[in-house]
Amino acid sequence: MKHFFSYLLLLLATVTYSQTQTIPPNATSSAFLSYKGYLEMKKNPTMKIDSIGFFIRDLDTLIRISGFNQNKGVKVEYEPKDSIFLKRYKSLVFNASNGRANDIKNNRMRYWKEEVKVYLDSTIPNKVARKMKELFRFLDKEIDSLQITTVNRKEKANCFIYFLNKPEDINWDNRIKDPSDGAFLSWNGKQHIYNVSIKVNTQLNFNEDQQIMLLKKHFIWSLGYFIPQADEKCSSFFSNCASRDKVLSKEDLEILKYHYSYGICKGTDLETFEENHKSAQKTLSKGPNNKHFFTHL
Repeated sequence: MKHFFSYLLLLLATVTYSQTQTIPPNATSSAFLSYKGYLEMKKNPTMKIDSIGFFIRDLDTLIRISGFNQNKGVKVEYEPKDSIFLKRYKSLVFNASNGRANDIKNNRMRYWKEEVKVYLDSTIPNKVARKMKELFRFLDKEIDSLQITTVNRKEKANCFIYFLNKPEDINWDNRIKDPSDGAFLSWNGKQHIYNVSIKVNTQLNFNEDQQIMLLKKHFIWSLGYFIPQADEKCSSFFSNCASRDKVLSKEDLEILKYHYSYGICKGTDLETFEENHKSAQKTLSKGPNNKHFFTHL
């Protein structure tokens, strides 16, 4: 069964990591899966399925089955946003306003699926650590589907934050190329972020307020691999403007909340993101009581 679900999820993932639906709850539908996955599924006596056809794709036989419950997963109602908000969001996530066509095509909506477990290295002073923990608690409280905690051992962390205070301090992540400060993120094929390192070199950034701002900036960016924009207010953490006086505004927080909302398909590219919105808006336009849902597998 473990193998079957891998086959089925892989097939579904070739389209998107969420499904839109307007079908009734608990309705059964048809689905396609590989021939090997079909054989694995048939071995399970608790599952009743029927083959109702097949086709060939990329030299693989895909079997169409009936009796598959398409509504399994978490069903969430579509969260509409106005065009001004969506334009800003698409710029920050997909670089839709300023990027080249190929860059935009390759950009994806990336996010944390698992709990963010932060380890603050001993190179970070207590005052700076307290300020960062305040930010973590605030974001954890305000943003649904995003969990942030601090851990007391580096090996338990998936988010490692450190300072370089002296020439002999260990530069834990050489993938961060900027000698001053930076972050390095890792994500999987489903666009789930699963690891991040954040560095600030205090030998090049002397002011403590500047150091705190840089840590906050990189941490907020790391929550979605956001792309800083020149047309953002300089006080915004989403701006590429150099400023010590950045604040997490209400508008910035709304971007983060929406990024972690399940009222839209997750892990998509720009084209799919826009198609999902178009489909949802079309459903809503047909009547005041119409609703559109996304099912997350």
